[in-house]
Amino acid sequence: MAVQSTISDIQGAGATAQQQAAARKDNSAPLGKNDFLKLLTAQLQQQDPTQPMDSTAFVAQLAQFSTLEQMSNTNETLGSILAAQATSLQMTAASFVGKTAVFNTDQVTLEEGKPATISADLSQPAANVNIVIQDDDGNTVRTLALGPAPSGSSRFTWDGRDDSGDEVPAGNYTVQVLATDVNGNSISLTQSGSARISGITFNGGAPTFRAGGSSVQLSDILELDE
Repeated sequence: MAVQSTISDIQGAGATAQQQAAARKDNSAPLGKNDFLKLLTAQLQQQDPTQPMDSTAFVAQLAQFSTLEQMSNTNETLGSILAAQATSLQMTAASFVGKTAVFNTDQVTLEEGKPATISADLSQPAANVNIVIQDDDGNTVRTLALGPAPSGSSRFTWDGRDDSGDEVPAGNYTVQVLATDVNGNSISLTQSGSARISGITFNGGAPTFRAGGSSVQLSDILELDE
């Protein structure tokens, strides 16, 4: 729960930073409190001494100036708070580096001499699960017939060999998990994979993680392990 809460916080900070970046692109220059004060001073200097400004209108303008100044100060304070919060949450995101993440993906990273783990979350029990693994050129290197699987999260292991039993090169492979019920009907599922987070970049305040050979958005991370 703590990891999920942290992820939600970072997503909120990333969205705020993106909104601030978009706001900075607006070239409009609205009047600020100093401009308002200059206009008010000029109005007083140019008024007819024999017909001075109505006191009620003058008080109303002073009240407007006071309100504008308070809003301006509030915006500056909120901006400082949001900037500090974004910095803090970016540091928290950076602490994910070195941890193993489980994330939504149809890719699997095969390391030399190590089996690869393929994960899928099934919407209902499956009578048959088949996994098709393809290389970067779209060639099928391995088909796994794994039989039945329960509903919920399941993990399957690929030994890194092709259909002939030969080891395939380390790298990234595309995985398609196919599940059917007892009547042969397809079962909906969500695929995921796991890899160690090796780096992080920030684009508009939103973090993107490098995990294995994949670029992973924060919203795709399902779980973090030490």
